[in-house]
Amino acid sequence: MPNTAKFDVIIVYNGSIATSASTTDELITTPFPSRPSYNLAYSYFLKMLAVNHLKSAFSTSEDIIGSGIFQSYWTCQGKIWTKHAHTCQTSQIFDKFSPTDQKGKKLRTLLFASPTINAFNQPEIFEIFFDKQKTFNTLPSYAIPTVTVAPGDQGNITRSLAQLSALILAHPHALDFSDSLILKDRFGAGGLNIYKFKFADRSNIFKMITDHPKLSFILQPLVKFDHGFSYHGLKKSADIRLIYLNGELETAYIRMAKTGDFRCNQHQGGSLSYLKLGEIPANVLTSSRAITKKLNKKSTLFTLDFIVSNSNHAYFLEGNTGPGLTWDTADEIDKYEAKKLIKSIVKVFVERLAKIRLSKSKSRRPTRRTAASKTPFLPRSLEILSPWT
Repeated sequence: MPNTAKFDVIIVYNGSIATSASTTDELITTPFPSRPSYNLAYSYFLKMLAVNHLKSAFSTSEDIIGSGIFQSYWTCQGKIWTKHAHTCQTSQIFDKFSPTDQKGKKLRTLLFASPTINAFNQPEIFEIFFDKQKTFNTLPSYAIPTVTVAPGDQGNITRSLAQLSALILAHPHALDFSDSLILKDRFGAGGLNIYKFKFADRSNIFKMITDHPKLSFILQPLVKFDHGFSYHGLKKSADIRLIYLNGELETAYIRMAKTGDFRCNQHQGGSLSYLKLGEIPANVLTSSRAITKKLNKKSTLFTLDFIVSNSNHAYFLEGNTGPGLTWDTADEIDKYEAKKLIKSIVKVFVERLAKIRLSKSKSRRPTRRTAASKTPFLPRSLEILSPWT
């Protein structure tokens, strides 16, 4: 396409959250008009890419018009965002969007239709973690028993509950599960569309499913975990998130639910605290390493969320290939950890593109390799110490 800007990396965010640069509204001057912390985080991401000599831009899923091609994009200089109402393209995508409907699925398929367009994350891992039923089917030894509720009459709910009961009875730690169950969006995130019911409450489960005809739901037993993990002497419902990058543990934190709630997400009022390696429960570390080994996909970024039951058993809740990169502007530790993660992601892009350029150079000039050409150049700005040293 004529006048198409070429970039080394393009960050692609969900168009339902970020605003397309094609907007003609002059009052919209940033991709996240109502989320200032998001603008700070992604301007920093673009800055780190630029510092390491990678040309980059920010776009949205609504801008996808071809494989690696977008109708408009944002750039950022300092804290000033600029709209560009013409096309751009790249072969390296940092994808921050998950399709929730057929339109989104088609756009994602279009974006990666060409084998030359590379997602930051392995597509196989995205598929496993995007679908909570597939997560359980892939990792049943670590995950909470899970069944899908087929839409239709209450008979489908009865059959799903019977199937779930059979999984619970066969579980080696069946006493870890309460007499309540969780109904949640099979493809959801952020603690949204999650509801708690009693096992016998079929009519209200049916009503909830009927009231949300566009959603697919799964059922899981509620694990007794309100005092399974103690953090600095405080026992309450908490989950533990481990972030892995290229097969290595990058960072970890806990999210504690607000009083009276079982959902630990920050969006639902939960609080966040970072963990040192020695503060992570041994059984959670063991399970996370076993899952990482089973997945066997080092070249990717993902999170693993766990809870610890009151009987001290670790349960894998869910995985995510699109962890949040923003920070609480009032929390310096959160800001430091988020920036450190962004730098680590940029380092991966630098290494990937260095290998690609070296490969192209070798194919064009089949000359004898020198010692200096054997190792791709890594800028000093990306010499990041492990957080576990």
